Amino acid sequence: MKISRVITLAVLAAFAGVLATGAPQAQTKEPIKVGLIQPLSGPIAAAGSYITNGAKIAVERINAKGGVLGRPLELIIEDNKSDPAETRNAAEKLIVRDKVPVIIGAWGSSMTLAMMPLAAQHGIPLVVETSSSSKITDPKTPGQKVVSRISPTSELEAVGAGALIPSLGMKKIGYLAVNTDWGRGAVAAFGEAFKKNGATVEAVEYVGQADTDFYAQLTKFKAAGVDSVVITDDAPKAAKMLQQMKELGLNVKVLVTGGSAWPDSIVQLAGAKAAEGAMFINFYNPYDPAMAGDAEASKAYVEDWKKKGLPWIGVVEGMRGFDAVYVVAKAIEMAKEPTAPKIMTALKTLESRGLYGLNKFDQNGQSYCNIIVTQVKDGKYSVVAITPSSSSGRCLPPSSGGPASCVTRGGRPLGRPPSFAHARRARPAHRQRPDRGWRLCPHGDRPHPHLRHHASGQLRPRRVLHDGGVLSSSLSSVCGA
Repeated sequence: MKISRVITLAVLAAFAGVLATGAPQAQTKEPIKVGLIQPLSGPIAAAGSYITNGAKIAVERINAKGGVLGRPLELIIEDNKSDPAETRNAAEKLIVRDKVPVIIGAWGSSMTLAMMPLAAQHGIPLVVETSSSSKITDPKTPGQKVVSRISPTSELEAVGAGALIPSLGMKKIGYLAVNTDWGRGAVAAFGEAFKKNGATVEAVEYVGQADTDFYAQLTKFKAAGVDSVVITDDAPKAAKMLQQMKELGLNVKVLVTGGSAWPDSIVQLAGAKAAEGAMFINFYNPYDPAMAGDAEASKAYVEDWKKKGLPWIGVVEGMRGFDAVYVVAKAIEMAKEPTAPKIMTALKTLESRGLYGLNKFDQNGQSYCNIIVTQVKDGKYSVVAITPSSSSGRCLPPSSGGPASCVTRGGRPLGRPPSFAHARRARPAHRQRPDRGWRLCPHGDRPHPHLRHHASGQLRPRRVLHDGGVLSSSLSSVCGA
């Protein structure tokens, strides 16, 4: 009995030893921390929560496949409370206490600008997922050297959409913008694009981040006789503006910039009648994976978003967090170690196809994403036109830092920005010549699957039915892969 007990204890001790030696081995793979700063409270909390959920989906997918360098990713999430000062505090906490080697953030341009000097002081790379102020990638701005931005500047949005102005009949414009670096920068960028395309900005009105009453500003636009209103603000406020325009009988063309508002969100928030006809600048189409840089990733992202029961109106905003995490993961993999200097070096040469298009950074840290003009048509999502991301080898940003045209001659950028009108001069594929003639570059040299060759020599859209409605017949060109 005594011998049996001794043997039993010995076996248990040996088994415990096995568990003890196994446990540390499993725990030696410490997670790689990634800082994420978003507005999770305050007036733009909804947008921040969508981006955070998109980032979580990416982390879950990456970790399910073994993580990065054999280690799981861990998001360290901080709320900047929609405030620049709080953003800096959040960044300091992530850098000093949590010791993260990279930070994603921070939605608003004023918030991102507030944390850039601190990040630069500590040598921590910033992947900017949403902010659009041109200051962020301006070499004169303190902290610019640590920035890699996957979202477009307001200037890139304006260039992409500017060519549509004459065909839309937008001549006298009232501009309503949030009074932040984002809003003020957009007014300057779009004002220049409108002027170049024969339109004038008759009046500019700025609003606060928490404002909900826009009757006074819209009444001024009505008195000025504008035929169009351009809005730069988040989706809930844009919806309020459209509702109040309807109430005032201000029946004009509407273009909402920035990428956060899109047909589905505005139809839900403002109602189909108020939203009808409104146009939006977006960077991602959740209904058509082929428009993303990585079709399979797009499908997986949308499926996961739906499985989690997340608000559908946030899927276009959430993709920013999804893409940012994948960019960070790719940079860590390239760096071969999760340290800030190595990650920053890797980001400079990184190429990552994602939902934005091709994420690849120029010398100022700016990437060039797909820009999609969408519209509420008969209460549903429709696509008006698309201008490309900088694509694989032939359509790259020129050394000046500006966007290259996806339409090229002999494979060389023309030195002018992408324009929907330019693409109409495209030759059919069988008539393209390597040294002459126009060439579109979606999916290599193949036209986008939603375009067909027409007898006139133009690329014209196929009618494509999907959950969001019909791809609009006014789509002029698609260049993005």
